[in-house]
Formats: sequence, C-alpha cells, structure tokens
Amino acid sequence: MSRHSTMRHAGRARAPSARVAAAVTALTTVLAALTLAVSPGTAAAQSVAPNEIIIEGRGWGHGNGLGQYGALGYAVDYGWTSAQIVDHYYGNTTAGTVDDRDITVLLTRNDRRDLLVSSRAPFSVEGYSFAAGETARLQVAGNDRFDIRRTSGCAETGSVVAAGIRGQRGRTGDAFIEAVPSSTDYTADDFSRMLEVVYCDAQHTAAESLRIAYRGVVGLLEQGASYSFNRLPLEQYLRSVVPREMPVGWGALGDGRGIAAVEAQAIAARSWTLVFAADRARRGFFTDTCDSPRCQSFGGAALNGSPQDFGIRYIHSNTAVVNTAGIVRINADGSYAFTEYSSSSGGWTAGLDDGSNFPAVQDLGDSIEANPNHVWRTTVRRVDIEAAYPSIGQLVGIEVTRRSGRGTWGGRVRGLRIVGTSGTEDVAFTRWANDTFRRTFSLRSDWYRFPQFVGGFGGGGPVVSGEPEGLWVAKADGAVLAFGGAQHYGDASAVALSSPVVAIAAHPSGRGYWLATAEGGVHSFGEAGFHGSMAGTALDRPVVAIAAHPSGQGYWLAAADGGIFSFGRAPFFGSTGGLKLNKPINGMDSTRTGRGYWLVAADGGIFAFGDAPFLGSTGDRVLPAPATELLTAAGGGGYLLLGSDGAIYPFGSAVVRGSRTGAANRRPAVAMAATQSGSGYWIVWDDGTSFPYGDAADYPSSAAGAGVVAVESVP
Repeated sequence: MSRHSTMRHAGRARAPSARVAAAVTALTTVLAALTLAVSPGTAAAQSVAPNEIIIEGRGWGHGNGLGQYGALGYAVDYGWTSAQIVDHYYGNTTAGTVDDRDITVLLTRNDRRDLLVSSRAPFSVEGYSFAAGETARLQVAGNDRFDIRRTSGCAETGSVVAAGIRGQRGRTGDAFIEAVPSSTDYTADDFSRMLEVVYCDAQHTAAESLRIAYRGVVGLLEQGASYSFNRLPLEQYLRSVVPREMPVGWGALGDGRGIAAVEAQAIAARSWTLVFAADRARRGFFTDTCDSPRCQSFGGAALNGSPQDFGIRYIHSNTAVVNTAGIVRINADGSYAFTEYSSSSGGWTAGLDDGSNFPAVQDLGDSIEANPNHVWRTTVRRVDIEAAYPSIGQLVGIEVTRRSGRGTWGGRVRGLRIVGTSGTEDVAFTRWANDTFRRTFSLRSDWYRFPQFVGGFGGGGPVVSGEPEGLWVAKADGAVLAFGGAQHYGDASAVALSSPVVAIAAHPSGRGYWLATAEGGVHSFGEAGFHGSMAGTALDRPVVAIAAHPSGQGYWLAAADGGIFSFGRAPFFGSTGGLKLNKPINGMDSTRTGRGYWLVAADGGIFAFGDAPFLGSTGDRVLPAPATELLTAAGGGGYLLLGSDGAIYPFGSAVVRGSRTGAANRRPAVAMAATQSGSGYWIVWDDGTSFPYGDAADYPSSAAGAGVVAVESVP
C-alpha cells in the first residue's frame, strides 16, 4: 500500500462476501423490513446479550431543516454564504422579507406570580409614574382587574398605588396591564434605561433570586391566573435568541467565515418565530412565543447587570441579525416557512417522509471537526432494556428492521425488533418524535445502530459481523488506532524505531496488518506474517509504500525512486528504479489477481506493471497540489488519484463520490481508503480527520491527532 494507505489490496482478490452482496441489495430495498429468523423458542436457546449494549449514532436532534454544525461546516470549510446555506437546507422555499413587528414573549419563570418591575430610570405602569430605582408590584385582583403597588421588593407586598383598575384587552379578549420605560428606543444598549423584572425565589418567596432587564415593555396577563410577558420588536427579540440557539463565538471561526452560519441561524429563527406565533394565535394564546427552550431560548438583554444580548461578546450574533434584517423563508403558497433546525444532522437531514417540512439533503458540512455529535457512541444496560420491554425475558439481540434510506447504515431508524429468551417485540415509527426506543434511553438522535448485532446473533450469542467495516489509522511514531469494526492487533509505538512508519497494509482476512518504515523495516501484527524487509540495507531512496499480496503470504515495498522490493509470494513485475522521474513516487496499489501493481508519483504520473492496466494519469498537467494516493476501483477497471488538497482525479471506471475540492482545507490530505463495497471511501488529513463519501461510515478518527501518515480499511 502507499504510505498514505489505500484499499484492502488483499481483500480485493476474494469474491464479494455475503455481507457485501446483501448490502448492495439493501440499497434498493432499504425501506423494506428485514426478517430475523429467530422464534421465541430458538431465542431461548441462545446466549443472552452482553451486560452493556453499545449504541453508535449520528447527529443530535430531529434533523429537520438546518443543521447548526452543518451550517458552520459549510461556512468555514466550504466558504458558503448564509443565502447558500439556507437555500440548501430549506430547498422547497425561497427568500422573502418581512417588516419589523412586535413579538410577545411569555416569561415562564414568573408563571402564577405577581410581576415585580423596576428600572434605573423613571417608568410608568398604566400611566402611574415610578421614580428611578423604585419597584412596582403588579397583581391580579380578580376578573379583568389589577392592583398596582409600590414595594421594596419580594419581601414586601407594598403600598397601593391603584386598586381594581381595568386592564387592556388583548387579541384573545383577556385583560392585561403593562409597564413602560421612559425611553422607547429599544435598540439602545443601556440596560439602565430598560425595565428589569425582579424574580423572587421559588421556595423562599421573600428572597430575590435574580433580575433580568428586557427591551420593550413588560406586562401582566389575567387568564385564570397571573402570567407575565415581554413585548418587544422582532429584530430586538432575535438579538437575545440567536446567541442562545447558536454559540456566540462561531462567527469568528474560519477567519470570520463562520458569520455566515450565524446569519443563517438568524434567518431560520426569524421565520420560525413568525410561524410559531401564527400557530399560537390560531390556538388562542395571548403570547406569540415563550422564553424556554420548548419555544426558542430567550434571556432578555441583561442578567443581574451583565449584558446578555449586547457588548463585545455578542458582536457576531448582533452583526448576523443586522445583516439579515427582515429576511425570511417563504413557502410556495406565500406563507412563512416553519424553518426548524437542530444541532447536528449526522450527515443527512430528515426528509418529507420523516415528518420534516423540507426535502432531505446530504449534509457534508456536518462533518466539521468541531462537531462532537456528528458521530457518537453510548451504552445502555441490558437490564434496562429488559425492564422497558418485559415480555422479551432476557435480551438476546436487537435488529434494525426499517430505515429511512438515506446515508450511512441506511439512514434513520424506523423500526426495531427486540429479541429475547421469552419473546420478541417489534417497534415501528415514522419520525423522530415517535421513536420510543430513542426517547426511553435518551439517545441523541434517531440515527443509530447496534454494532454488537451487525452480523446477527446465533447460538453463540451476539457477535459482530465476520467482516466488520472499519478503519485503521497509522502514525509516524508507529501507533495504530482502530475505528468502527476494525480491531487493534498491536502497533510499533513502544518500539525504538530508527525511521518513521510510512505505510500500513491489511491482511486479507481483516485480522492483521503490516507497518512499513522509511528504511524498509516491516512490522507485522495479528495474522499478518513477517516475510522479510529491507531493514539494514542501504537504500538509494526511502520506502514510501507497502502493498499486500492477495494470498496474505507476501507484500511489496516501494521506494521513492520507484524501486520495488518483493517478499513472500509477491512477485516482481518491474519498477522505475532505473528511470529519471520528474517527481518522486508517493504511493502503490496492487491488482486483484496479485499479478501486477501501479505506482503513483507526486505529479500524478502512473506507472503500471504486470497485469495492471494503464488508464491515464495527470503527469501531463500541473496539479495545484501533489498527488499523495492511488486507490483502485472495485473490479480493477479504474483508479482514483488523491491530491494533498483533497481533490480527486478519476480514471477508467472509477467513480468520484465526493472530494474536498473548493473546501477550506485546514490540513493536507495524506491518505485514502475504500469501503468494503467499493462504493465509498475516506479522505484523511494528517491529523486523522476523515471525510466519508459514498457509503463510507463516519468515524471519530481525528482522535489520532497530528502525525497520521496512512490509513487502511478492513477487507
């Protein structure tokens, strides 16, 4: 394999496994329920599942519409504008504008309590004046009646200023009264001119717990009980919402490109608010929205004197609101779009058939390195699953019987079969909200799998598939990290290496691998046997690649000058050792038969030997970045070249599934590896960050850190 690794060279010599064939069939019937030939009687004879059930998942939230980390990825890594971002996620909508208007926010913390209002400037309540620093207590005195008192705070009822006054009438016919600040410039960033709501402690009502300053007016509603609200202009409301829905620092990321993500959030929040408000109006609510996360998070302008929507900390969110002022998304019928959003889509957003209002789209931006939820892993105790589904007895295994059909593993879960020693329970659902398994065990999303049961479960108990998909990541210091179904068989990190590791090659069984060093040393692990090396021999140029023979009984080493060194059953078919190359050799790949191989140079030149066909190269043009990898297509009728800028160059039958072309690459791409089906691949940076394309799963390989030189996929 090349020093930046490639495909499962030895694995390509075998016939496609049943697992791969089944995967191909599943692509066309992914929405069909899978069958599990396990009756209760059969299950009773099986071993029970492990005590800890591993769950791997993707994304966080429902996945409808905009993914916040995806928006950040598109802004920072792809250089998209906010308009491009919202166009992508809300594909069946168009841009529109709306005039500023008042929004009324229910202050849930003060439900069923008197409203205490103060200000550092003079203010009034229904025309009754209060001096700066005074506190007004607004009380419901009966049907449509209110009392206004002057008080010192939570511990004092206070003296009557006005008793039994009639309130104003809202759109629902309910009565309310309002406190109004002396200044009606609600854009001013001076909380001393704003109204402050004094919140009393829930348990110790005589004690003050906090004060929040609000832009606009605050009021008390009588609706069978006391309810407090804040009424302010929509654009000022968004100043508090946007930094609570998306981290305030994102606007500075990517040398400021992150501001596009924050702008997209502002557009989504604005449209969402208008639709949510209209729905509440239809259902008879006095307020348009509320301040809790079940609506949109809203925290006012200042908390205990500390700014919450202005000042240097909020410069990016405020800039985003101003830059997108009045911009909304419009449905085809002219109505405002209900622009839902969630933290992380996992790589694909939910579609119309998943309950979303928007078509599903692939979310390449979601793989941004900063996203901790793109892929995740958790465990659930077996006894807790048995308690949730008592009819099954002891748990034997869990099968995903239906998926949404988009993305890794077939997409979001839409059905489960939970098999136990006493019986089986089938669970079906059509959308995130109805996924009872997810809700019961507090999973981050409805896109998950059970890796212990990927290959089914038989008399021997739950097992991983015989050929689990996975990825090995090799570092220059000899360390090897395993991801997905790949097993760790050892590494050279504890060996005193005289030269760095440059390449890794997998044994065709998938149960071992070789590491090659620059001086030609070979370190073998698992079922990978040692067949010789060039260690101790003076080489003209360093070794840069290793490729396994399909038999697993040999390998080739390639040097930077194209010299080839054969070991075990790997024959010699030629080299470029005697040629003057324009650029050094960077990689190597073998044919499926083991009777040939290709070498790739840094300028994209291809040199074919044995039965390896020459299908083209980039040696006749100037590449924007050096070629670092050669990846053979399934069937051997083509190959892909990888540039260090993440660009992909196809030849023959090879298909490009995606690339980093046009993206903002923080690190150079050094490695590439193919999936077992050949319908996907990973591009990997030198810090381990991987980018999956096609049917490639997403692994948290960035955990490897700096020094990555090669990757290899499990055969």
